[in-house]
Formats: sequence, structure tokens, C-alpha cells
Amino acid sequence: MSTLWIVLGLCVVFVLSAAIRLLRNSDPGRNPPLPRKETLHDWRNDR
Repeated sequence: MSTLWIVLGLCVVFVLSAAIRLLRNSDPGRNPPLPRKETLHDWRNDR
């Protein structure tokens, strides 16, 4: 039973750390998105 609690605790810590990281990076004024690079496919579609 104690092994179950350890595994459950590790899962909760993993999910919370991922959620906090995603919420912290959602500030729109901090980092504007990078412009999309032109590709060879874009050049072919210009015709």
C-alpha cells in the first residue's frame, strides 16, 4: 500500500510541475511568438 502512495505522489508532483510551467509561460506580453520560417514548399506555392 505504501508503494501505491509513493507512485501516486510522484504522479501528482509531475502533473503539478508541468501545469505550473505551462501557466507561467502563458503571459502574452513577455515573449512574442517567433515568425514562421520560409520553406521550400512556400516558394513552390508562390507561382
